[in-house]
Amino acid sequence: MGMNVGSGSGSGDPEVMVDINTTPLIDVMLVLLIMLIITIPIQLHSVNLNMPVGVPPQNLTKPEIVKIDIDEKSVVYWNGLP
Repeated sequence: MGMNVGSGSGSGDPEVMVDINTTPLIDVMLVLLIMLIITIPIQLHSVNLNMPVGVPPQNLTKPEIVKIDIDEKSVVYWNGLP
Protein backbone atom coordinates (compact mmCIF):
# COMPACT_ATOMS: atom_id res chain seq x y z
CA MET A 1 0.00 0.00 0.00
CA GLY A 2 1.47 3.25 -1.04
CA MET A 3 0.49 6.84 -1.00
CA ASN A 4 1.46 9.55 -3.46
CA VAL A 5 2.00 12.69 -1.29
CA GLY A 6 3.47 15.15 -3.70
CA SER A 7 5.37 15.54 -6.90
CA GLY A 8 9.13 15.50 -6.85
CA SER A 9 9.50 18.05 -9.64
CA GLY A 10 8.53 21.07 -7.56
CA SER A 11 5.73 22.22 -9.89
CA GLY A 12 2.13 22.44 -8.78
CA ASP A 13 0.91 19.68 -11.15
CA PRO A 14 0.59 16.24 -9.50
CA GLU A 15 2.17 13.27 -11.24
CA VAL A 16 -0.06 10.64 -12.78
CA MET A 17 -0.24 7.47 -10.71
CA VAL A 18 0.07 4.43 -13.01
CA ASP A 19 -0.10 1.71 -10.35
CA ILE A 20 -3.24 -0.44 -10.27
CA ASN A 21 -5.28 -0.45 -7.09
CA THR A 22 -5.24 -4.11 -6.01
CA THR A 23 -7.32 -3.68 -2.84
CA PRO A 24 -10.70 -4.40 -4.53
CA LEU A 25 -9.18 -7.40 -6.30
CA ILE A 26 -7.86 -8.81 -3.03
CA ASP A 27 -11.25 -8.20 -1.36
CA VAL A 28 -13.10 -10.09 -4.08
CA MET A 29 -10.61 -12.97 -3.94
CA LEU A 30 -10.97 -13.25 -0.16
CA VAL A 31 -14.77 -13.34 -0.44
CA LEU A 32 -14.56 -16.08 -3.09
CA LEU A 33 -12.12 -18.05 -0.94
CA ILE A 34 -14.43 -17.83 2.07
CA MET A 35 -17.40 -18.94 -0.04
CA LEU A 36 -15.39 -21.91 -1.31
CA ILE A 37 -14.34 -22.90 2.21
CA ILE A 38 -17.94 -22.71 3.41
CA THR A 39 -19.49 -24.68 0.54
CA ILE A 40 -17.01 -27.59 0.35
CA PRO A 41 -18.25 -29.39 3.52
CA ILE A 42 -21.86 -29.06 2.34
CA GLN A 43 -21.06 -30.85 -0.92
CA LEU A 44 -19.28 -33.73 0.83
CA HIS A 45 -22.33 -34.88 2.80
CA SER A 46 -24.01 -37.96 1.44
CA VAL A 47 -27.65 -38.93 1.55
CA ASN A 48 -28.39 -42.52 2.57
CA LEU A 49 -31.25 -44.06 0.61
CA ASN A 50 -32.90 -47.35 1.47
CA MET A 51 -33.44 -48.81 -1.97
CA PRO A 52 -35.73 -51.83 -2.37
CA VAL A 53 -34.02 -55.11 -3.08
CA GLY A 54 -35.82 -57.06 -5.75
CA VAL A 55 -35.35 -60.49 -7.23
CA PRO A 56 -35.67 -60.54 -11.01
CA PRO A 57 -38.15 -63.09 -12.34
CA GLN A 58 -36.67 -66.23 -13.80
CA ASN A 59 -36.97 -66.72 -17.53
CA LEU A 60 -39.13 -69.82 -18.04
CA THR A 61 -38.88 -69.88 -21.84
CA LYS A 62 -35.64 -70.97 -23.37
CA PRO A 63 -34.22 -68.69 -26.08
CA GLU A 64 -34.17 -70.05 -29.60
CA ILE A 65 -30.60 -70.51 -30.80
CA VAL A 66 -30.09 -69.76 -34.48
CA LYS A 67 -26.91 -70.85 -36.23
CA ILE A 68 -26.00 -69.00 -39.43
CA ASP A 69 -23.10 -70.19 -41.61
CA ILE A 70 -21.70 -68.96 -44.93
CA ASP A 71 -19.44 -71.24 -46.92
CA GLU A 72 -16.77 -70.39 -49.49
CA LYS A 73 -19.36 -70.44 -52.35
CA SER A 74 -21.43 -67.74 -50.54
CA VAL A 75 -24.20 -70.20 -49.64
CA VAL A 76 -26.00 -69.16 -46.45
CA TYR A 77 -27.00 -71.96 -44.06
CA TRP A 78 -29.75 -71.38 -41.49
CA ASN A 79 -29.49 -74.00 -38.72
CA GLY A 80 -27.61 -76.24 -41.13
CA LEU A 81 -30.11 -75.91 -44.00
CA PRO A 82 -29.19 -73.91 -47.15
